Amino acid sequence: MKTLLRNFLSVFRRFQMATLLNVAGLTVAFAAFLIIMMQIEYERNFDRCHPTADRVVRLDRVRGADDKFAPILSRAFADAVFQSSPHIEKSTLILTTWYPFYLKVGEGEKRRGFQETFGLCYPEIVDVFDFTILEGDKYCLRNPDMAMIPESLAKRMFDDASAIGQHIITTHNLGESTSMTVGAVYKDFPKNTQLENYIYLPLDDFGKEDWHTQCFIGYMLLDKPESRQAVEENFNRIFNFKEHYNNEDMHISLVPLTDIYYRPTSLSDYIKSGDPSTVHLLFLIALLVILVAGINFTNFSTSLAPIRMRSINTQKVLGSSVSELRLALVSEAVCISILACLLAFLLVYVLNELQWLSFVEADTLLRNHIGLMGILLVVSVGIGLVAGLYPAWYMTSFSLALVLKGNFGLSKSGRRMRTVLIGFQYIISIGLIIGAMFIQLQNRHMREFNLGFDKDQIAIVELNPEMAMLHKDAYSAKLKEYPEIEDVAFSSLLVGGKDSYMMQSMKYGDKEYYTYMLSVSWNFLRVMGIEVTEGRDFTEADAKRDTVTTFIYNRSARERIQMEAGHEISGSMRGYIAGFTDDVRVVSFRLGGEEADVAFIVNHDPKPVSYIRLRAGANAEEAVNHIHEALASIDPAYPADIRFYDSVFDQLYHKEQYLKNIISLFGLLAIILSIVGVFGLVFFETQYRRKEIGIRKVYGASIGEILVMFNLIYLRIVLICFVIAAPVAWYGVNKWLENFSSRTPVYWWTFPLAFLMIALVTAATVTFQNWQAATENPVESIHIE
Repeated sequence: MKTLLRNFLSVFRRFQMATLLNVAGLTVAFAAFLIIMMQIEYERNFDRCHPTADRVVRLDRVRGADDKFAPILSRAFADAVFQSSPHIEKSTLILTTWYPFYLKVGEGEKRRGFQETFGLCYPEIVDVFDFTILEGDKYCLRNPDMAMIPESLAKRMFDDASAIGQHIITTHNLGESTSMTVGAVYKDFPKNTQLENYIYLPLDDFGKEDWHTQCFIGYMLLDKPESRQAVEENFNRIFNFKEHYNNEDMHISLVPLTDIYYRPTSLSDYIKSGDPSTVHLLFLIALLVILVAGINFTNFSTSLAPIRMRSINTQKVLGSSVSELRLALVSEAVCISILACLLAFLLVYVLNELQWLSFVEADTLLRNHIGLMGILLVVSVGIGLVAGLYPAWYMTSFSLALVLKGNFGLSKSGRRMRTVLIGFQYIISIGLIIGAMFIQLQNRHMREFNLGFDKDQIAIVELNPEMAMLHKDAYSAKLKEYPEIEDVAFSSLLVGGKDSYMMQSMKYGDKEYYTYMLSVSWNFLRVMGIEVTEGRDFTEADAKRDTVTTFIYNRSARERIQMEAGHEISGSMRGYIAGFTDDVRVVSFRLGGEEADVAFIVNHDPKPVSYIRLRAGANAEEAVNHIHEALASIDPAYPADIRFYDSVFDQLYHKEQYLKNIISLFGLLAIILSIVGVFGLVFFETQYRRKEIGIRKVYGASIGEILVMFNLIYLRIVLICFVIAAPVAWYGVNKWLENFSSRTPVYWWTFPLAFLMIALVTAATVTFQNWQAATENPVESIHIE
């Protein structure tokens, strides 16, 4: 064993780059595998953090096939279901506010402001989800004016002081303030759950007897998981849906909490959802990364055979048995693999500390993944065993005569196996490169697509209700003092930054329909550069009307409902259609059809989102400073967040951005691992063909001709692998693009570009590795052989 270790260290000193490259490749592969598995664990364990998760269900009221709005309920209906069965132990409704509220804590100069979201709910929410209460009364929400806040917010608001009994002030639309008392502090929920770390407040009488206003999400805690079907069947049998909703086909469906994440929804702003195919893709990538790393390790170990063979056979002569030598070589491979695993732990730790893993949704803190670390350690032992068995058998299987002749490594079967292994790496690399390019192209397509409104010169600031109702004019006037600001408009919700908005039931003649409604200021379309293609734009007079609402629809709504300008409409509000815009898109490209319909309305609803139009060529930094000054002149404590549409789209398409980052990263990793594999394979071939190279040079072959000879061998392999990988990648790309209502074309040039990238990297690697052998004195090459 000592002799073998000494021999290996000798090889390391002689071929440091090759050895370090192999260990580094294995380390990076293990780190990538660990990071991917952290994300898979995050996805697979969604909503399983609650002790009651297996008994919690969400209440859906299904109106028909593929009803994506089924989770949104009226309060009276939800209460009827909650009281319908003894199998229901506890239940709660959650009313999520559409935008964060402005809160203040402290007095005088110590007063600080926060933008936080409220969750109005039944007090039983703590039982349904089994909150972990760190401080205070678990049932404090049974009392009005009490609040329950997460631990992270308690620390931000009150530092190290106890939050219990502290007062939080919030301001309503007309400047009236309400004080809430903190009654409990709960432990923050992880990111992978439907429950957000909101400020939870007790739900008052809002909507108590209302069967039609739908703005709640309901959850129930059953006595046992098997009761779900009994509750469904009982309620669907006894409840008269026709009496309340004039729909005999309507029914309830109870969705297990742990199934919600993978159900399709159009309410992604309020219900977190994922794609099982993404998890399968990530798992496949994790397996491929480990497999490629193992292949590289095997190839590298085999490539050392010409150097280590004489030492191994010397051990045979000195009395070592073949089994002892093989055990020693396998143990050596296992030790190297374990070392790479430990280095991978260190690498992930460093990347996490440097915050370079922020693109990963999962928690990447190692201490929270001890189980995964143990699994990876076991995997590393398995990789070492599998990757060490073949080289150990290979290097001890030849007779002394063959070793002395030096041609033991030139068998066709050995070459064929090594070629297949490196080819497998190329196929993975080419596929991932093509996939990464199309994800990048689709992301760029979605960002650069003409949404029907200007987005490049618009700064966005979300105000608190007091500012929006009482200080809007002063705020606008202060902003316009800066000459680079042209105008300011307002809306109820952020346009283009969500997948769902307020939806209302309306009637156009005898047609009943639903569309998203966006309450905007009368100058909104002009500020946002939205052209009215028929009819007229909003006027200031429209904003002063009390009983009539003015509507302007986008083209997709007009064509679906067959509307005309000037026509009166009724339903949840009364008004008339002033005009139509072109294709204005306010939702992501994940949605299509009627989900892209929108109506802009002018009414008296609060409009806390402000849009500040900058002149072309304006200094953005100076403009942002002026906006901060304008806000501070109204309320110095207000935590202003000034954004542009680039950051809005980052949030809207964060899933696609994450997938792009993860595929690009591991595509790059696959290329690196392929380089390592090629390096090892070329190293192997070079050791056996040094005599051939020397003879070719004696007969007049130039260095360039020798390098071209080696490059042609590997470029042929790359070409064959490209022919296999390209159709598979084309199919996968087309299936993925089907998820979008507008998609990038499948450009032909991306495929040869992927081939060219791999070919150039391969050529550079082969040339670099063979340069020494090609420039070596042929006399020395032949003499050594």
